[in-house]
Amino acid sequence: MKSKKILITGGAGFIGSHLVNRLIKEGHKVYIIDDLSGGKKKNINPESTFYKADLRNAELIDKIIRKIKPEIVYHLAANAAENKAQFSPIDITTRNWNTFINTLVSSLRNGMKRIVFTSSIAVYGAQQTPFMETAKPEPEDLYGVSKRAIEETLKILSNVHQFEYVITRPHNVYGPRQNMIDPYRNVVTIFMNSLLKNKPYYIYGNGNQRRCFSYIDDVVDAILICGFGKFHGMTFNIGADNDYSINELSKIIQEVSEKNIPPVYIDERPQEVAVAIADHTSAKKFLNYQDKTPLRKGIALTWEYIKKAGPQEPVFGEIELDSPLLPKNWRK
Repeated sequence: MKSKKILITGGAGFIGSHLVNRLIKEGHKVYIIDDLSGGKKKNINPESTFYKADLRNAELIDKIIRKIKPEIVYHLAANAAENKAQFSPIDITTRNWNTFINTLVSSLRNGMKRIVFTSSIAVYGAQQTPFMETAKPEPEDLYGVSKRAIEETLKILSNVHQFEYVITRPHNVYGPRQNMIDPYRNVVTIFMNSLLKNKPYYIYGNGNQRRCFSYIDDVVDAILICGFGKFHGMTFNIGADNDYSINELSKIIQEVSEKNIPPVYIDERPQEVAVAIADHTSAKKFLNYQDKTPLRKGIALTWEYIKKAGPQEPVFGEIELDSPLLPKNWRK
């Protein structure tokens, strides 16, 4: 494979940093733009070129991208706290939409040939499962709305400006390097962080919500391939096949960690989709995607990482719209 100049937005974050490592291993020249709001310096591969910058700053981002002139862009930068979006709509929307449009416009000005956009199965909403890529998106939350808007923007501008794009919709990704200090998302590491402190964690509603928890290595393998090959205009669900309730996830984490600390049940979160299960036929056919890591094995690998990292204190962001429906554990 011929070496390419590749830009990864959010490359110091969870999925992004794993993707950076894989691309460098494949021999590519990799550049990172990240404001470190969710990513960490220790995640940054020393063989990459790193720019600390807020992608919402259009002038600064254009200056950086003029230097890089990437051939391929993987856009992962976002605030993926979909349930928080209803209480902090400005932050969530600007960290999704503004970061994307600034990156896209500048990259097109500077010779980009393909962009791989990390969307989400949040675009599907609460429709019948398993979610198929051909289904009409009906998002239930503002995070899903912003992701859907970006997908439509790619289709429109690609027709006009003749660049290639690929859309990935990963879901419930977990594993080493996942952000432990975000109190709004990342259920696996939130649970584990509480157990490290010998404290109970919270479960929203009755805990019967169903998700497919996807191990990081499996997901990154598929996302990487999207930058290469004849996939222009295609959309791929990427994630695990087997679904579990939050209660079942909780039980597995307690068993693996050898902890026995009963969780605390609190009110359900507004606009939360109860069942989110996707079909991965296209990813398996075109991307050679393989759901290789059973949940218990992935949880064990993640627990070993979390134990080494040690317990962390959550970092609360601004709540722009307070409400009686705001989950009580989201208050400082």
